[in-house]
Amino acid sequence: MSDRENHPTAMTSSASTKEGRNPKIVLQIGPAPGTSGGIAAVIEETLKFESTLFEQHACPSWEPNRRFASLPTAILAAVKMCGSARKWTIAHVHLSEYGSFIREGFLLFVAKILQKPTVVTLHGADLTKHVAKYPLLTKYVLNRADLVLCLGGNHADVVSAVAETPTQVVANPLGSEAFICRAETPSQGEVPPTFLFAGEVGTRKGHDRLINAWPAVHKRFPDAGLLIAGPLATNYSVTPQPGVSYLGNLTRESLRERIATATAVVLPSRAEVLPMALIESHAQGTPTVYTKVGEWQVFQDAPGMRLVDTDAKSEEEIATSLADAMIDCASDERDYSTDLTAWAKRTFSTEVVAAQLDEAYTRVVNKRVGGVRGPTHCQKTKTPDVPVTPVRDGNTQAMEGQ
Repeated sequence: MSDRENHPTAMTSSASTKEGRNPKIVLQIGPAPGTSGGIAAVIEETLKFESTLFEQHACPSWEPNRRFASLPTAILAAVKMCGSARKWTIAHVHLSEYGSFIREGFLLFVAKILQKPTVVTLHGADLTKHVAKYPLLTKYVLNRADLVLCLGGNHADVVSAVAETPTQVVANPLGSEAFICRAETPSQGEVPPTFLFAGEVGTRKGHDRLINAWPAVHKRFPDAGLLIAGPLATNYSVTPQPGVSYLGNLTRESLRERIATATAVVLPSRAEVLPMALIESHAQGTPTVYTKVGEWQVFQDAPGMRLVDTDAKSEEEIATSLADAMIDCASDERDYSTDLTAWAKRTFSTEVVAAQLDEAYTRVVNKRVGGVRGPTHCQKTKTPDVPVTPVRDGNTQAMEGQ
């Protein structure tokens, strides 16, 4: 494990050594890097950023699937934050929903007590439901931040409706190692179609929808295969079916290998934000099939993208539409890999996202130097221009309207 992945008291900086500078330390507060889940993957990628201005350090506050057992981890994180307060500058807190607003919200409050600039990134797939159920808690926690980073315009609108903190749209990052060459991958016509589901295996990610759609796909392509990769959701089980294989919870490297050889990655989710599985798929040049949930507009211009509309449809109709999209994808002989990987680099590469985060961190540091605490007095006006991933026209408008 590198120095960047150690706890906040480990302040060795490769960036400062290379550049002869003293970059400000940013604590990435959330799940431990290397554990399962999209937030952990985002933090893992962020720790790799090279910047002469800011250096990233992991400050784990919980571990996936441990629920209340993660409370000691959060308390330990708070102790380390206080003990090393002189060494770090910014607390970057990663929130999902429900319990996270209490656990990570507590750590956000600790950072404010220490008079540190604070940035929040929202990852919650059920943020709208969370806000409706806990509006006061949401408002209180988000107003403790100096800046809220959203993965798309939809989340930015939700935040603006409940809190006074300014927002900025920043995409999930993906490292250069994720953009591999597919030159040795067999062409689609040479092998039977292979579809891949990557994520928590349960109803939220739509595994049941995919299983309902699969018989129609398998009937059209008898040699086709469906691979299921990811941890099982609580109280959820998988039933053997012809052509379907459950691979379990793969490492990111193994998952990328599966993505690179798949016909398409399929994610028929009921609730999402900006799923890393799709970002990884686009980086590999593999087309995707996705339901119109979360920040789906981010992906609408991606080459080879199939979006399935779920509005006003029964589950049976959704399964039919999903099967049609998968069959269309398997029947399409066009090679999208070069254009799709190029699109992903323009949208999600670490160079793009690191520049966005540098801008955001500089913004909150300068705000604190200027003597402003808590929500700014100008959040209803346009925010300063920042480099925004060119995913859709609405992103810039959503960011500037906060």
